[in-house]
Amino acid sequence: MPSALLFDVGDVLMESNWVVLDELERRTGRRFAGRGARDPDGDPAWQRCLRGEIDIDEYWNQLALSGGYPDRITMWRAMSVELGAGVFAADALALVDQARAAGIKVGILSNDLYKASTREWVASRPEFAKFDVLVDCTDFGERKPAPGPYLKAAADFGLPPEEIVFLDDTPYCIEGARAVGMIGVPVDPLARSHAFDQARRLVGLTPPATADQLVAAAETAYRSQDLSQIMRLLHPDIVIYWNGEKVAEGLDAARQFHTQRLGFGSTTRHDYELHKTLRAAEGDTICVEWESSYRDDNDRLVRGRAGEFWTMRYGLLIEWRAYYHRIPDEGGSQ
Repeated sequence: MPSALLFDVGDVLMESNWVVLDELERRTGRRFAGRGARDPDGDPAWQRCLRGEIDIDEYWNQLALSGGYPDRITMWRAMSVELGAGVFAADALALVDQARAAGIKVGILSNDLYKASTREWVASRPEFAKFDVLVDCTDFGERKPAPGPYLKAAADFGLPPEEIVFLDDTPYCIEGARAVGMIGVPVDPLARSHAFDQARRLVGLTPPATADQLVAAAETAYRSQDLSQIMRLLHPDIVIYWNGEKVAEGLDAARQFHTQRLGFGSTTRHDYELHKTLRAAEGDTICVEWESSYRDDNDRLVRGRAGEFWTMRYGLLIEWRAYYHRIPDEGGSQ
């Protein structure tokens, strides 16, 4: 089980910048032309960003200019100075306090904390004193998603990356964490509770949800290569779609698909590795990502990854849609 939580700062530990702008306007008398995802139809620059005409940094630079700041960094610095504790998200600090009380290490990994808030401000805030680790890329020389900052945070924790849950609002920063072995949890700045609840489950602060238990059971069954155990996960009326093609309906057809198409029970998989990750769960639908690797009887390395959508009934899979991609073996037989 992971034993540390590592947080990005902006839009994760701190309130969404769009939310903070309201208070910044009230305190300074400035006015900003847009609220991004909070009011997409009323923000032309945000629409341009969504269309790919400008990147996210240019969006924030334009928003800063609309309020009289020369760039986004200056605006973010003003947010910290003007609002103080008001920039922090209460639900984020509650998670930090809960983790610390349970003996779980907590840390920060940021690209621009010192630049956007000043070292003096960071040193003055008691909120930052709660963290066991603080890595800011202003000092480090590399920025997320390069591997160095993540590995520096892991070294400062004294933990392997696999024992660290990393929370960030930027997809490529999540990818960087996963690339070094950390568990990446994407955060929606306007709905942080979903990510925070997942982080709590991952480090054992709350019991695993039903979806987590189902994914763990599926990973165990497939990793064991036990066809009987696999079949016990499936509803009698199971329907399976593979890369958009309907390939099985009912348990007999599902068993045949597993043996003839996937090779379970009919071929030997040497050095078999499998990891399934819950990505989302809503109602009776579960979204899962998985990666696998094994060596066949000719000692060829077979690797693949897939995204899956499960529809559940009575705790069993009744519809399974998988989209699989086999990764080419660059080295050939080894």
